[in-house]
Amino acid sequence: MISHSKEYALKHKQDITAARKPSWGLDLMLLVVLLTVAVAYSSVLAVKLCNAPTIQPAHLLPFGFYVIALIITRVTLRISRFSGDNGLVAGVFLLAGIGMVMQLRMGAYASGLQDLLPFALGVIGFLVVLLLAGKGRAGALEHMGWPFYIAALGLIGVVVVFGQRFRGGLFLPGNYNPTEMAKPLLVIFLARFLCRRSAAFSDVRFGIPNPPVFSLLTLLFLWIIPLAMLVHMGDLGQALLMNGVLVVMLYSVARRTGWLVVGLLAVVACAIAGSYLSAHAQIRFAIWRNPFVDPTGKGWQVLQALVALFAGGMWGCGIGTGAPSAVPIVSSDFIYAALGEEIGWAGCILVLLAFGMICCRGWRAAASSPKPFTMLLGAGLTSCLAIQMLFNVAGVTKALPLTGLTLPFISHGGSSLVTSFIIAGFLAAISERQDHT
Repeated sequence: MISHSKEYALKHKQDITAARKPSWGLDLMLLVVLLTVAVAYSSVLAVKLCNAPTIQPAHLLPFGFYVIALIITRVTLRISRFSGDNGLVAGVFLLAGIGMVMQLRMGAYASGLQDLLPFALGVIGFLVVLLLAGKGRAGALEHMGWPFYIAALGLIGVVVVFGQRFRGGLFLPGNYNPTEMAKPLLVIFLARFLCRRSAAFSDVRFGIPNPPVFSLLTLLFLWIIPLAMLVHMGDLGQALLMNGVLVVMLYSVARRTGWLVVGLLAVVACAIAGSYLSAHAQIRFAIWRNPFVDPTGKGWQVLQALVALFAGGMWGCGIGTGAPSAVPIVSSDFIYAALGEEIGWAGCILVLLAFGMICCRGWRAAASSPKPFTMLLGAGLTSCLAIQMLFNVAGVTKALPLTGLTLPFISHGGSSLVTSFIIAGFLAAISERQDHT
């Protein structure tokens, strides 16, 4: 017992000493990220210079903004003595930089600072969440589960009441979709709800989950309300995403594979039911099965995306030299097709590896958390990014029907980008050690 106590005290002292040392590793990672983004950005500018006699100042503004954001982030982390996962921070800004390059390639940022507002808000949200929830303070959110649940219902309700129908979904004027922010709010609520009932949802019989009827019905009742509102909005993709997150969190709290099997079957059943309840979903299922049924209409987007991926081949045609504008809505839902055409399958694999690194580090941070609530919170938020990425890529490559979900950090979309940064801020905060200095 004494030997174990001494060993723990020594390890704790080493952790504090490591936290006090300057993190040169993060400096090196961010420098590599900056150089990578600079090379890609220069390639786009070179192509623009070949097609026009001069480079407009608006073309240089996004990269300058990105550099300033990196500097502010690094200074903030140094002042706050950040001791969390450096690779997670670097991976987030790498993907955000790739997204900025691709959006410039698509012709974004013509309005100057206005187009950069989502990126600025995202970085601010990332830093604010990290500073407020870091060093073990994320556990305090456990007492905010119910207020966050009500806030999520309020956000979705605003869109249901005041939203306008556009491309099968409801959006506020200007095509804003604040329901993206409901994702982390609902995950916080789920983490609070499940960690208080871990014993109930860990019960199994013959390998099948067997929670008490009251606990199960309570969860289903509370969960059906936001999902029904999302289905009414036509946002089946986000409804499926949150169901997938719920399955992962149930498995995380119970550690029973039965939840994965039952949950997967339930998600598939919900998807099939949605295809019958929504005419928009029926069209997407039909196009997924055979896009050649309407090759110049509803199937045109999927077919053009597949052509772009095929044209890119292994190494791509080069950033800035493809024709991604042939794919409708390429800057949002189908940005992965543009990546495939210009950086090839090899480049896409590297992008997916970057996503995989962020997700693995997020799950590792969650698994190492000493508190059940923060463990569940980290697992749920990481699942948000992972499942959203899988649904987007699978939809573009025709592995699954289209869900309308964007590619985190890379797709054009203000609320989606801001929400992805905020989720990353929570993960970085959970990865940070408790400050006992």
